[in-house]
Amino acid sequence: MRSLPTRPRARSRRRSTALPISRGEARLEPPRRPEPDRISASVSGRTEEWKYGFVGSRDRSSGELHMPPARISRVGDAVDDMQPAPMADVQGTIALLTIDRIAYSPSPPVAFAVVDWDGGGRLPVELTDVDAATLQMGDRVEMTFRKLFTSDEIHNYFWKARPVR
Repeated sequence: MRSLPTRPRARSRRRSTALPISRGEARLEPPRRPEPDRISASVSGRTEEWKYGFVGSRDRSSGELHMPPARISRVGDAVDDMQPAPMADVQGTIALLTIDRIAYSPSPPVAFAVVDWDGGGRLPVELTDVDAATLQMGDRVEMTFRKLFTSDEIHNYFWKARPVR
């Protein structure tokens, strides 16, 4: 009986990009897809309190919190009867969580969560400064203002959640 030659075992194609990139030894190649649309100055101006201050709206009659801010309440029939609700310093709890290892990110993996805010309100947010292996539902988070992406050399910033320290 003749034995078949054995092939050398194939190497795993999974590579960690965090270490060489964080030390500046390698450059992360962006995805081969169209760049995101440039941010709109007029939209940023109209939503300035939300974009830069993370200010929602609270219905004066029912106390319902809306994030992003709304003119019409989800509860009751209140229209244009909202008061500003600053949320940048409010902490929340992760209600739902997903870790995406496929989507492009300068610091993979991408972590998204639905956060229940203290005092009411629920919002899906991107997480930053997290260890995906230890992240779990029920963890406490706070907001931080971070860069989302760059398009045509214009940086776009918005709020992301990070674990409470």
